[in-house]
Amino acid sequence: MKYFTKEWYQTCQKTSFHLSLEEDKQAETFSEEYFHQLYDQKLKEWLSFMEQMPPELIEESMSEAEILSQQVFYATDHEEVENFHNIFMDNQERIQKTLPEAILKIIADIRVFVLDKASSEVIAAVTQYCEDNMRSVKRAIEQYQKHLKNVSNSFQRNILEKHNFHDCKVTGIKRTEDSLLILLDSGGFTEIKEVLFEIYKIIKQDSLLENSWWLYDEIYDVDGRYEWHVLLQDENLELADFIISAENITFSH
Repeated sequence: MKYFTKEWYQTCQKTSFHLSLEEDKQAETFSEEYFHQLYDQKLKEWLSFMEQMPPELIEESMSEAEILSQQVFYATDHEEVENFHNIFMDNQERIQKTLPEAILKIIADIRVFVLDKASSEVIAAVTQYCEDNMRSVKRAIEQYQKHLKNVSNSFQRNILEKHNFHDCKVTGIKRTEDSLLILLDSGGFTEIKEVLFEIYKIIKQDSLLENSWWLYDEIYDVDGRYEWHVLLQDENLELADFIISAENITFSH
């Protein structure tokens, strides 16, 4: 991958921390009492939301990868309380690993931040951080779009226009001596169910393709052959690169 790299994807995950933050002066200083009040309030809101929202409607708005990674279950209040706490702890760990040390140092209580409350100073710093990351993300997208315009004359039009496999799941692989067939569960993002690579060569493969989610891809014309770079998320939720070269690529519904 030249544009939609693993590092680029990780940057994508660092563009929205500021969106749910609400300013609160109580977040300026550490207070155990304030944290517990806020936690209880957010827990009540969570239980009320889960009570009103049918599970199937929630899952419709989430990819399978998101459902698995967040471990969202729908059961009794006791289990929902535990689920809320697990998500809270997971988010806390993720934020501590993701935000730069300079921002973490000005957060009075990371637990309060995870519950979407922060001081004006923290909100300003996090907003700047996220907006800088978003500019970096958009820059890569614009550069790849420019690349496509420069090379599109040498590509079959259907290769460029028909594929949109973001969040599709790879359900199976079929190989012959001269071809590789990737089977997809589209999840509604595309009507294409199969991608066939003919006279192919695998250039790079970080992990097994089956049961991985197709995140982003890049396509190149190299010496008259198609070269497809794919960023995947495997069943362990690890990012993986897959690069394949082929004389021909066809799609089937």
